[in-house]
Amino acid sequence: MNSSSSRYLFSRGGLERLQQRISEARRAYKAVCDDNPAAAEAGDNCVWHDNFAFEENQRQMHQLARRVRDLESVFRGAVLVTAAEAPRDRAFVGSRILYRIDEEGHPRSCVLVGWDDGEPKKNRISYNSPLGSALFGAHPGEEREVLLAGKAHVIEILHVELDEEELS
Repeated sequence: MNSSSSRYLFSRGGLERLQQRISEARRAYKAVCDDNPAAAEAGDNCVWHDNFAFEENQRQMHQLARRVRDLESVFRGAVLVTAAEAPRDRAFVGSRILYRIDEEGHPRSCVLVGWDDGEPKKNRISYNSPLGSALFGAHPGEEREVLLAGKAHVIEILHVELDEEELS
């Protein structure tokens, strides 16, 4: 997922949501580990062969352990973006952006948020998503190309301002 030198930008709220995701992943991992004895008993006297429950439990355990490691690695590389540090003249984590996709498109608004912290239905776009990557660093008046759902589009940046609520 990442190297030890990777840096991931987050707002304060984004860091809190990341910590919640880590806690949820740890709880899920513990639940699967706690279920290991019951899964081993579900088959014959051999825990590996012909014991689907145990094998599935092991698969889930390894998958969840990987998820915990990946999330913790992101947390170790997390960089908090504050309103004092965020640029005001270009799209950055914590920016509210007014943009248009293609010439005839209606203006849309979103808040650019941290690494994997997006909620598109709430117009919160992660800077590492395809749309977020196209917006990140853009100045008002600038046009950028982006591939969305397999189709090329041109995005025009209409306005950028800090979203104080996102950065507080």
